[in-house]
Amino acid sequence: MKMIDAVFFDLYGTLIRIHTDEENLDRVWKPLSYLYGYYGASYTPQTLREAYRRQIEKQEAVAREASGKQCVEVQFELVFQALFTEKGVGKVSNETLRQVGMMLRACSTDESELYPGALELLDALRGAGKRVFLLSNAQRLFTEPEMRRLGLWNRFDKIFISSDQGIKKPDPDYFRLAIQAAGVGPERCLMVGNSPSDDIAPARSLGIHTCFLNTDDLAVRPEWDLYCSGADYAALLRELLL
Repeated sequence: MKMIDAVFFDLYGTLIRIHTDEENLDRVWKPLSYLYGYYGASYTPQTLREAYRRQIEKQEAVAREASGKQCVEVQFELVFQALFTEKGVGKVSNETLRQVGMMLRACSTDESELYPGALELLDALRGAGKRVFLLSNAQRLFTEPEMRRLGLWNRFDKIFISSDQGIKKPDPDYFRLAIQAAGVGPERCLMVGNSPSDDIAPARSLGIHTCFLNTDDLAVRPEWDLYCSGADYAALLRELLL
C-alpha cells in the first residue's frame, strides 16, 4: 500500500477510546431533567429518556422519507429543541441546545481518551505528504469539543461528521464525499476503522483499500488489506511509509 495518497480515518474506536452509557437514569437523565426544568420543560428522568428516543426515531423516519436513504443522521440540536417544544417552551438559543448536548455527552461518558500514538500517527502521515481525512458517524455538537480537547481537530485536511451531512456510514455516498475531497481515485485511498460493517465492507465495495483496527477484539474478521490487532499504529505506518 505504498501508493496511497489519502487516508480516511474513523474516529471512535479508531483514534479515540470511548465508552458511553446513555441508559443510566440517575447519572444521565436526572440532571438533564433538571436542566430542562430550569427552562420550564417539566420531565421526569424516565419520561425525558423516552421522549428523547421517540424524537430521534421520528426525525430519522422523516429524513429517510425525504432522502430515500436508510443510513440517515439527524442533528441532535433539532431533537433537543423538539423536547422543549413538546412542553410548550418556545425556541431556545443555540447556546442552550449546545449546553444540553454537552451535558448529555459528559454525563454519559465513562471514558474518552486517545489511543497512545494517535497524534503522532496523524502527524507522521501528513509529514510524509499523505492527505488525512476524518469520516465519522457522530454529532458535531459534542464531537468537535471532544476532538479539540484531545488535540485532534486541526490534524486533518478535512473533517466529515455525519450530522453535518445528513447521512452516515455505511452509506457509500458518505465515502464518496471523502474520495471527492481527496481528489484521487479510490485505489489511491485507504480507510482505517474498527467496524467491519460501517468502515471496512463499504470502503472495499468502492475499491478503497482498508485497514481493520481490531480494537474491540472481534472474533468476526472482515476481508481487509491490512489487519492490526488493536490500535497498532506502528504497523500501519510501516505499511504506508517504509
